[in-house]
Amino acid sequence: MVNAGPLIERVTGQPESAALADLRRIVVGGMVGGIAGGLGTLAFSVVLYLAIVLGAFEPAQFGELAGLAGIGDPIVGEGNPLVGYLIFVGGGMTTWPFLFAALHHYLPGWRMAVSGITFAAIGWAGFSIAFYSGQTGIDLLLFVVLTFVGQCLYGLVLGLVFEYADPRVDVAFVGTTFQ
Repeated sequence: MVNAGPLIERVTGQPESAALADLRRIVVGGMVGGIAGGLGTLAFSVVLYLAIVLGAFEPAQFGELAGLAGIGDPIVGEGNPLVGYLIFVGGGMTTWPFLFAALHHYLPGWRMAVSGITFAAIGWAGFSIAFYSGQTGIDLLLFVVLTFVGQCLYGLVLGLVFEYADPRVDVAFVGTTFQ
């Protein structure tokens, strides 16, 4: 069996045991982020479902997301809404939690839950533009309010799960520390 210790030390600049401990913390952090994002996306999805029932949100917008990702009709650009929703869930479980983990220290809020709401409220601007489908009148008002509430709920749950995990697991987050 080959001893990888010297190679790991040369690549990482730290002893093998420290490098493996960092790797473990990163993997645990990724799992915590995935769980936090999954639960946040679930909470957001409940509010989006309410918006769909009230006619303020078009599920076809998820099909547009699939089309933008290149998973759909190349001429029309439309995709399957279910595939688009799965892309939405995937982003909510990976991209956004990792970005939050990297930025939470710089966001307003005395707790991670409050930082999560701030993070999500900022992200809502992009979400509302990307998923707007021509609503007017009361539908537009419902779209704006419900997507904002859903987005903030996502951030709250995201922050609460990170806050819950902080004292329980050893997690590494992109050079930041929990407050």
